[in-house]
Amino acid sequence: MTLMTDLADSDFEQLVLCRDPGAGLASVIAVHDTTLGPSLGGVRMRSYPNPDLAVADAMNLAEAMTYKAALAGLPLGGGKSVIDADPTRPDRDVLLAAHARYIGTLGGRYLPSVDMGTTPRDLEYMSRWLPGRRGKAADPSPSTARGVVRAMEAAARSTGADGLRGLRVAVQGLGNVGRHVVSLLYRAGATTLVADIDDVRIRHARDLYGAQPVSVEDILTADVDVLCPCAAGGVVTERLAETMPARILVGAANNLLAHDSLAGALAARDIVHVPDFVANAGGLMAAEADLREDDSGLDAAVDGIAATTEAVLRRAAGSGLDPVTVAVQMAREVLAARRADRPHIP
Repeated sequence: MTLMTDLADSDFEQLVLCRDPGAGLASVIAVHDTTLGPSLGGVRMRSYPNPDLAVADAMNLAEAMTYKAALAGLPLGGGKSVIDADPTRPDRDVLLAAHARYIGTLGGRYLPSVDMGTTPRDLEYMSRWLPGRRGKAADPSPSTARGVVRAMEAAARSTGADGLRGLRVAVQGLGNVGRHVVSLLYRAGATTLVADIDDVRIRHARDLYGAQPVSVEDILTADVDVLCPCAAGGVVTERLAETMPARILVGAANNLLAHDSLAGALAARDIVHVPDFVANAGGLMAAEADLREDDSGLDAAVDGIAATTEAVLRRAAGSGLDPVTVAVQMAREVLAARRADRPHIP
């Protein structure tokens, strides 16, 4: 009964474990909370060391999506799904189709979007098995990056800096989001240090934006003002929280901290930390606008992440609590208010 206990402890609504031996599929669909609306979250394709880690990742990400949607003011709940497979395998379309059929059985309780290891093209392909979904899917990466930089600017202002001009920023990961972050930082006048396992991405960032290449092993401990992880989560370990030179931590990666208690360790060192589910909400805003087929106010909504960041940091400073605790509190207040407005059903 450990899994049921975990679901109850995290106030989870639904967890679907999916298997299709013929397709070679092993996947997870996690629906955390639908108080505000249907759960929306990315389809992540990644190979995990064991199935339990895939389940844990889906659950952690889905819970963060609930808080992200609540703080962003969106009529959405929190969900996520994970396909436990190497995204470079040649039969990925077979896996995507099998996974989409399982999503379809939920009747719209979970709405998929792009995540690590998947692309807008993948979502278009999956839509064939999802009733009510149109074929076209937008790329949320530019909006994710825009929101991260807006959060970074707000965090910098909280330290007395006048925006990002002249600051040194270390960007870990130059994938769909990271490359856009580097571009925006260049326009903002920041100096960027970058690391990625792909040398082509490194050369692109160096040649176009003057980014300084750093080894993957050294990027997290580089001597910079701001650390911006844009790859896999869990990179801020206990050791890094105690030793990182950067005084500001704002990233696009989900679940930046190896565990939430590290937020207190960062606060104790006066490191300004913007919770990832605050900073990277632009991608969710883009996905929601895509569902409505109306992105006319998207940029303005994403720019509002700066104000949300300021509110979280201000409340954290006034309460003595760390920003993660404060942001979760604020999100839960939104959820509680919506539940209180619901009519009583005997």
